Amino acid sequence: MFLDKINFWQRRKPQALARQVFVNEPLPKSKLDAKGRPVQKYVTNKVKTSKYSILTFIPKNLYEQFRRVANFFFFALVILQWLPEFATINPVVSALPMFIIISITAIKDGFEDWKRHVTDKTLNNRKTWTLRNWQNYNYADFHSLSTIQRIKSFLTRESIQRPDQKGEPEWQETLWKDVRVGDFIKLKNDDFIPADVLILSTSEPNSLCYVETKNLDGETNLKIRQTVPETDHLNTPKDCASIKFYVDSEPPTTNLFSYNATLVFPEGLPGRPRPRSGAIRVPINLNAMLLRGCVLKNTEWVIGVVVFTGTDTKLALNSGKTPSKRSRIEKQMNPQIGINLALMVILCVLCAIGTRIWEAIYVNRDSPFLNQKGTSTDKPGFNAFIAFWNAMVTFQNIVPISLYLSIEFIKSVQAFFIYMDDEMRYKKTDTPCIPKNWNLSDDLGQIEYIFSDKTGTLTQNVMEFRRCSIAGKIYHGTIPETQKIDIDIAEPKNNSKILDPLKNSSTLSSSAEPDKLPFTDVELLNDMNNPNDLKHAEAIKNFWILLAVCHTVLVSTTPEGEQNYKAQSPDEAALVKAAKDIGFTFRSRESNTIFITDPEGREIQYELLNILEFTSARKRMSIILKSPEDGTITLFCKGADNVIFERLRTGQDYMLNTTGEHLEEFAKEGLRTLCLAKKTIDVKEYEKWNIEYREASTSITEREKRVETVCNQIEQNLTLLGATAIEDRLQDGVPECIATLKRAGIKIWVLTGDKMETAISIGFSTCLLSKEMSLIVIRGGAYGESGSAYEQMRNAVEKFFGTDPEIQQKIQSTEVPPVNQLKNAPSTSTSHTREMSTGSVYSMMSGVSTTPRAGGHALIIDGVALKHALEEPWSRDLLLDLACRCKGVICCRVSPLQKAKVVELVKQGKSVLTCAIGDGANDVSMIQAAHVGIGVAGEEGLQAVMASDYAIAQFRYLTRLLLVHGHYAYVRNTSMILNFFYKNLIGVAVLAIGVFDRDFSDRVAIEIPELYQWGILQKAFSMFRFFIYMAEGLYQSLVCFFVPYFAYQRGTVNHKGREPDILEMGTTMAVACIMLANLFVGFNMQCWTVLHFVTVFGSIALIYIYIAIYALLPISEIYGYEEAIYGNAVFWLCLLLTVVLSLLPRYLVRYTQRLLRPHDIDIVQEICKQDPNHDFIHDPNFMPPYATNLRRQRTCDSKHTTSESVKPLYNDRELSQSPRTSFATDRTMSMSILHDSASNIPPAPLIPMEYIAVSNDTIEGTASMTNMRTGITTSMRGYAFSQEEGAGQMIMPSLRRRKTNPGPLGRVSSMDYESGSLRRLSLPDVRSARDVLDILGGNIPVIEGDENVTERIRMVHFTDVTREDSFDSSIISENGVADFSSNNNSMNTDSDIQEKKKLEAEATLIILVLNTSLS
Repeated sequence: MFLDKINFWQRRKPQALARQVFVNEPLPKSKLDAKGRPVQKYVTNKVKTSKYSILTFIPKNLYEQFRRVANFFFFALVILQWLPEFATINPVVSALPMFIIISITAIKDGFEDWKRHVTDKTLNNRKTWTLRNWQNYNYADFHSLSTIQRIKSFLTRESIQRPDQKGEPEWQETLWKDVRVGDFIKLKNDDFIPADVLILSTSEPNSLCYVETKNLDGETNLKIRQTVPETDHLNTPKDCASIKFYVDSEPPTTNLFSYNATLVFPEGLPGRPRPRSGAIRVPINLNAMLLRGCVLKNTEWVIGVVVFTGTDTKLALNSGKTPSKRSRIEKQMNPQIGINLALMVILCVLCAIGTRIWEAIYVNRDSPFLNQKGTSTDKPGFNAFIAFWNAMVTFQNIVPISLYLSIEFIKSVQAFFIYMDDEMRYKKTDTPCIPKNWNLSDDLGQIEYIFSDKTGTLTQNVMEFRRCSIAGKIYHGTIPETQKIDIDIAEPKNNSKILDPLKNSSTLSSSAEPDKLPFTDVELLNDMNNPNDLKHAEAIKNFWILLAVCHTVLVSTTPEGEQNYKAQSPDEAALVKAAKDIGFTFRSRESNTIFITDPEGREIQYELLNILEFTSARKRMSIILKSPEDGTITLFCKGADNVIFERLRTGQDYMLNTTGEHLEEFAKEGLRTLCLAKKTIDVKEYEKWNIEYREASTSITEREKRVETVCNQIEQNLTLLGATAIEDRLQDGVPECIATLKRAGIKIWVLTGDKMETAISIGFSTCLLSKEMSLIVIRGGAYGESGSAYEQMRNAVEKFFGTDPEIQQKIQSTEVPPVNQLKNAPSTSTSHTREMSTGSVYSMMSGVSTTPRAGGHALIIDGVALKHALEEPWSRDLLLDLACRCKGVICCRVSPLQKAKVVELVKQGKSVLTCAIGDGANDVSMIQAAHVGIGVAGEEGLQAVMASDYAIAQFRYLTRLLLVHGHYAYVRNTSMILNFFYKNLIGVAVLAIGVFDRDFSDRVAIEIPELYQWGILQKAFSMFRFFIYMAEGLYQSLVCFFVPYFAYQRGTVNHKGREPDILEMGTTMAVACIMLANLFVGFNMQCWTVLHFVTVFGSIALIYIYIAIYALLPISEIYGYEEAIYGNAVFWLCLLLTVVLSLLPRYLVRYTQRLLRPHDIDIVQEICKQDPNHDFIHDPNFMPPYATNLRRQRTCDSKHTTSESVKPLYNDRELSQSPRTSFATDRTMSMSILHDSASNIPPAPLIPMEYIAVSNDTIEGTASMTNMRTGITTSMRGYAFSQEEGAGQMIMPSLRRRKTNPGPLGRVSSMDYESGSLRRLSLPDVRSARDVLDILGGNIPVIEGDENVTERIRMVHFTDVTREDSFDSSIISENGVADFSSNNNSMNTDSDIQEKKKLEAEATLIILVLNTSLS
């Protein structure tokens, strides 16, 4: 594009080279120019989302306006009329209409962009705390710059070193836009991060901090970030001003999940001098970074140093520049105007030819109307040329210049209607729908694909504990009497079925604060204290103890003694809070001990032995505890229902089936379920297993696989305790909105950075996914790998769309390179084939049918597979074909740029109108890439709103915005434009249609969303309809001319003896044209109001009044004609004949069409005409075969999918119980298939047939999910459990690094590094021999008596059993074997002896590892 070649219109590209940020360290000479100023320049932290600036507004806006063919044409005519030969009127007057149109459009565009400047200013003027009264060496000194350089710095947005203030270093408030690279910055709890910051120190132990990253990646859980120990002593401004280091950083990149840099201390650290090998170098990664757009949570303060600012931040690099969007109709108008222009050129050519022939005939006859012979202009050829351009000036009205002004006016009025619509105003915050781009109103009526974010857009990110099933009994929870509020029974929130007769808290009104309401249940408390059923009471206690201890939540205590939980996942926080509400309060996790209190206030402590962490493959988390009272070792496990059920011991099948029924009941309510189980472990069994676990944890090769195998051994023969049900609260009205939009024929894709399990759960609760669907899950890698993304998509097409000839033909015609020709392609294997074969067998035996399901298919794809699918051309086309044949698409773990690429994929591949909606900064690129971008004014800042075309407060308002305002704008604008082209051959304005017309009421638009497809299919505006209107205009213009012509050709003398002349005939033609055009517009109106009558018949009346007045003026050419015209019967007869002959063809066609082949809109209009209040919701003629609370579910997604049935979240009747496969059957079959002979785990015994209710039947009412990587098809029994991976490592209390004081490091020392390539663990725990090798290296000599050996050993932790003070260097004997003989005075009991053996085994293992690594 031309604009891209102009530098000051381009977005500044990020620096491609690595950068070095110096802190309290003068720059080396190599980094300075000849005048001693830094060579490397940094952008300011000022962010801009507006399109224009003072310098670029006029040229850029003019360019955008002259992309319209009509504007360019009229600009050429204005230039032409400045020439005397072609001037018809004063050139200034001729240029005035165009100047007015251009000016009004520019003012409108400028006003829209001014609002962006206001929001930019609000963001850039946010305040943070930076260090002042110190020198930032990364910028040139202010006094060393000349005036020109200062001006250049201002224009190029490059920061400079401001004059330093005298005094001690201190924290001062600073605007975001003034934050610079290399600045020390102090962030406080709940602060937004203003730039990409490297963490130096925090207020928390271990120098941890918690950040909310949903603005970046859409994940709702908190992330743990941690600095390196070398800088965690920085607490005061003086500490920051005294430390010297520099950051050797990679260049700015768009990768949100990776960062590599090195912290270099040239002069060493306090209490830790520089080693002989040189400076201390500490590798750092993304775990030590806070990215712009994140929010600091649950952390009092963080001190860091700024590394990237402004457009160099990862957030800004993932956001595209603000585009200039034009509506589809406006783009379609260009060729139509071109046709009008061609027609005008033809007429001009005919006039030129006629002039040439006419002059050739009369030039030698001395005709008085020709120039005299012999003059310079007496040249027929030249005169024909002049006639051509004069005719173009005469016929210029054929190309409608006023059309664009009319469109701008109409769209402005439509934007005003949207803004003033109270039904889209969020009453809670008084936030209306704000149109930020007024040019796209008609595009709202043609949207076919919606791309939505999840977090904050569909959900509220609020988790509430709703139900639980304990020992086969459901507890619904009750509302305390002191906290009861008004309950709306008629419309339960989120369509959740009310199962509790005491009115469950899920029906609380939105005005309540659900996070303040505790989970209580009187029946549960009674059962827990029931002495007549001690077994059930014990199960209840174990259930809540599990929730109180099996988690990764950290706790802090307020001065008032209240516990504040800091959880990475909101699910875990809800579970721990529910346990606290019942009385089992998690107090603290200290050393290797977990402290909780029971409902009676007694403190219970458990010794923490092991944490078996959650992974996406395990889908469960376990914790092993030891009771100090009796020494009992207990394993508590929580996880997804399928992984828990297949690990249960025998003999509890009744409870298994009962709990399974409860899970299905929870799932029907849209709740996220989790199963709980426990196991008592024998001491000897645990000791044997723990040795295997240590060996697996310290394995150099295949560590993850070995750890998984060992964990699986201990997590067998579990006792089922029950299940929990958590509500991930949706935004109000989301399920109804999505169901309505799907009925309208709109395809909805969810693009989220959250985990796949969470996204699937939200898909079901929002009605994007239904229980009749087949879910196609794709997780893959690059082409050529086993189970690549391409291979999985091919298998999905063959399995689910094998009978579709179109996609099969595309696959056959696509050229796919052989694997061996790919650069660095991995070796192929047949493992995937084996996996698919095994999966097919499993699918058949599990009772899950693989036949097509009534609900169609849904595609679930993760970010890794999507990355390769978008990068590989052959995979890109296959992804588009597969996704467009699915009812729903969910993309998980995607980056902001991937969101934009998915939108571009559909835009370019399908040529459809797209809409993107989101509320966070991670949605900006997607919003900008779509044809229409909608920002939700939520709690994640204003980035999405600033970049959007429309801003709404709630997702549910999308229904009215598209189905009502979008449809109205589409129908109005298309009808107005077509009538405008028509009237240009006749002559009257048609603004009334564009402002007031509508085909049905807004109530009908919502109740029958299928009518929206009129815009998707572009039935109201097409080239065919354009030619129809043009043909009608041509036909009616001939009628308007020839009827008066023949009527007045042989005119008769009137009663005053006057014969009709050309003026009387011309006046009759003009009145006929104006009257006909207005009646034609009125005929095309679809509703009549007072305004319509005034517009149509008022315009007709004006022409009669005008003629009557104008004929009374002596200066007029028709002076005295009023009686001759109005008193002549020929005049009125001509008007009647002209109107009847002109409108008769359209009337006959419309009458026949509405009578014989009526459209949907015609039928609805007739029904509304007879009964304006007709109830379409309960009309059986407008309902599908499946009667649900969401009415119709049939949608027109694709010709390749069957009609969809969205099951209700609840019904007014009781839940229907359909035959189902028992959970016992599934467990028997799955265990027999999934048994791994190599793991030495015996298969679960077969369950007796008397417990099997149904076998080998498809589970009704549940969706099937096919993992295309393995080929296994399973049934969805609710919502999968999910948790952040790696959280257990961060909360192991025995490994926590204590906060050190300023100055020398504390008791826990760190190791020097000889090479920057060694991996420096920023986490406080080191769990394997490989980590020891990484830390110590292979060339570090062993110095006898070196005290650091003890410190090195203290950093190594191989088991969760060892206490921090259990090991001392004195126990090492000369032969390298641990000896505790000198410290065994107190070891007399059996437990002491066991402890001694454990310590000896640990110490021996440590010594062996150290000897191996140091030799």
